[in-house]
Amino acid sequence: MSNLGQNTFVKGHVKKTSADLRAVGSPRRMTAGPLDLDFEPPPGTVPADSKSQDGSASMTTTTTATTFATALENVSSPASATGSVATISSAAAAEPSRDYAYLLDPLIFRQLPTVERNQLGLLPLGSHLYNLSTTCSTKLTSTNATDSFHIFNLWYIRLTALALMSAQTTAMASQEIKVFGDLTSGFYRNSAFVHAVPWDLRVLAIRLQALGFNDWRRCLEHFYMLAKEARSEAVKHRNSPALFKLWRSRLLDVGLRVAAALVEIADLEGAERHLKSLMEERDALDDGVTFRLREAVLYVQLGQLDTAKKCYLGNGAGEGEDVDTVIEGLRLMAVDDFESAAVLWKRLVDKEGDEGSERHQIYLVNMAVSLLYLRRLPEAQSASNFKLQSSLDRQLAYSYKSLTFNIITLHNLLDFQYEPVNVGIGEQLEVLNEEMTNVLRKREQTVQA
Repeated sequence: MSNLGQNTFVKGHVKKTSADLRAVGSPRRMTAGPLDLDFEPPPGTVPADSKSQDGSASMTTTTTATTFATALENVSSPASATGSVATISSAAAAEPSRDYAYLLDPLIFRQLPTVERNQLGLLPLGSHLYNLSTTCSTKLTSTNATDSFHIFNLWYIRLTALALMSAQTTAMASQEIKVFGDLTSGFYRNSAFVHAVPWDLRVLAIRLQALGFNDWRRCLEHFYMLAKEARSEAVKHRNSPALFKLWRSRLLDVGLRVAAALVEIADLEGAERHLKSLMEERDALDDGVTFRLREAVLYVQLGQLDTAKKCYLGNGAGEGEDVDTVIEGLRLMAVDDFESAAVLWKRLVDKEGDEGSERHQIYLVNMAVSLLYLRRLPEAQSASNFKLQSSLDRQLAYSYKSLTFNIITLHNLLDFQYEPVNVGIGEQLEVLNEEMTNVLRKREQTVQA
């Protein structure tokens, strides 16, 4: 037997002394979450007065006439603030047309029961929204399956209208949106990773799918994915002031929607923490009545009226603006006193001198939201004698949980212009304004008598 194995030297185990690196604290790496706003803006593009930017740079996330008619060139989503349908890059034009026939099936679109339709007739705006949604579904069933521009426009208007009218129509929208499937999947992106679905429709779909699938964890996850995309695009367009501000505004919008979603699922503590961290990072780019009103709404829903007022004032209330009345109007809406809220917003509408101002429009939208909650115009009676018509009215009036969602949704629809469908929301708001004037006049006469 060979003794080679016995004579082979085998190195024994030697214990080495070494520093225990687990006990050494390494400096924390500075990281930024997708909702953080504290990234460096374009050099020399943020003036002291952000309102001096050109019109395109002052856009928020509200849907405008050019939101859906936009270029695929230089942006990752078709919903940018510039360009037109004709401005399509050669790479995007070379993409084969995609078949969206599954979004056009007549069986997708649901109909309201007769009782619900009759109740909508009590309010001009509610009836108009229902007719608008019906028109969109009819046009969708006859649209070319490859015409993505018209398909997504019509879907956006229908879902927006349904989400505003009542709890029942919101439930309808939350079921219809399921046909889109997972909007974060690669199916909806082309070879250049450009998303086929416009930004505003994607944002709207997130909450509706959360309601439809009863999955708010997925809702928050998808909001964070959108925020990551918006942040990336803002950084990419640092040398373009208009696009930088657009994507920065979208990032802030998503942050506010996360807070609203947390309020909607009753996570008030989480909503407060998130909102405070988000608002600490705002700067001159994040202006506009819409944003500061939404902040105030969220703080009112958290029961922090003083903070809501400070937030509204801190963002620069307009000259002569009655901030106390604005906060009181939001408080009345938060406690379901929509009749008093409608009267108060009407007072602010009349007080605002410039009818074309953003502030006047916001007051008018809030008045309309209050009336939509009531499902009808208040009776021409004194406030002390006012009663809801039925238990069904009461159920519908108190069925909403997200004031911020409905306020911004109606504001988006008000600004939306799409030629194949006449979106005459502005005219309907003026009709409501006139009817409220008549109601208040009759009420004053009743009280004086």
